[in-house]
Amino acid sequence: MISRKHTSLISLIIICLSLWLLPSQTADAIKKDADEPIRINARSVVANNKTGVAVYSGNVLAEQGRLSIKADRVEIHTRNNKSELITATGKPAKLRQRPEEGAEEIQAEAKRIDYHVSDRKLEMIGDVTLRRGDDLFTGSVLSYDLETKSLSAKGNDGDEGLIHAVIQPGRQTIEPASNP
Repeated sequence: MISRKHTSLISLIIICLSLWLLPSQTADAIKKDADEPIRINARSVVANNKTGVAVYSGNVLAEQGRLSIKADRVEIHTRNNKSELITATGKPAKLRQRPEEGAEEIQAEAKRIDYHVSDRKLEMIGDVTLRRGDDLFTGSVLSYDLETKSLSAKGNDGDEGLIHAVIQPGRQTIEPASNP
């Protein structure tokens, strides 16, 4: 039989996970970001129009709307003049999504970050750390959907294959009572 204390703890964990996974941005804002151009600064670039691959090296910063990626090297794969895949590698590669009003900032680090542009999905591999506000996830592999704010993760190789999560309790704003 599950004790009342354990039932409360399980309920709290379910509520926290549900709050963490709720979309915190409107669909219009996400689509607006996806329609923004990708801007890139780097020390060098090698591009091949025939293969549709451009490789940027040296202190690379790639930005699209509120999303930015900093890395040592960034490969951009295009098809029909549209970016399909951006692969960033570094020690570590870093990703940041600046929040819309009322949302929490997302920050991630990994040895490799694959950004599937049209799907708005991230795959991060190697010593992954993902922060959303005060919440934290670490693991070896983490997939994150920027639209639905959903994630899946696999554990670290050197840490008994475990993922680690720190999920802060939901914060409620209490309105002051008005005096009649």
